[in-house]
Amino acid sequence: MSINCIDSKLLWEVDPKLPPNILKELTQQVLNNPDFVTSTMSDQVIHTDIRKSTNSWLYSDHWIAGVIYNLFASANQAFFHYNLDHFGDGIQITVYEEGDFFNWHTDGYTSDAYDERKLSISLLLTDDYEGGELEFELKPQIYIKKPKAGSAIIFPSWLPHRVKPIKSGKRVSLVAWMNGPVFR
Repeated sequence: MSINCIDSKLLWEVDPKLPPNILKELTQQVLNNPDFVTSTMSDQVIHTDIRKSTNSWLYSDHWIAGVIYNLFASANQAFFHYNLDHFGDGIQITVYEEGDFFNWHTDGYTSDAYDERKLSISLLLTDDYEGGELEFELKPQIYIKKPKAGSAIIFPSWLPHRVKPIKSGKRVSLVAWMNGPVFR
């Protein structure tokens, strides 16, 4: 497992060395999911000026959830030290094709007075696309990442980020969140 830490505990990039046959099988499984829809924002409205992609969901009892959970747990224990207790939602399968993008946003939200998203993960399943860079705003700089297939970036859910427009190819990623008690 290779790890790359960036700028004062804000980004954790990891390559868990998923075997090529496992990565290929996982990608085929998620792309065969019959429930893809046009991505919406938290208000469940399609905002094509903010986001253009398709997505579907895996439940947190899917086999990949164990891998993602362990990536979260390892990063949190070694790096973030947040009080975490559960997946915030299922695992989002996001597909970006030519012209698709996701403008600047944060993933953080508080579902109630006691619980909020604290960490986000983006696990890339493909890397044979042009454009589609994942950018993070770490003022005063913008960090640009284009992870290779099978690698993941874990970051605080409150950190502004975006996916640049896809020029060609298909960018497939799994996105998930870990929740915990509200930051104090």
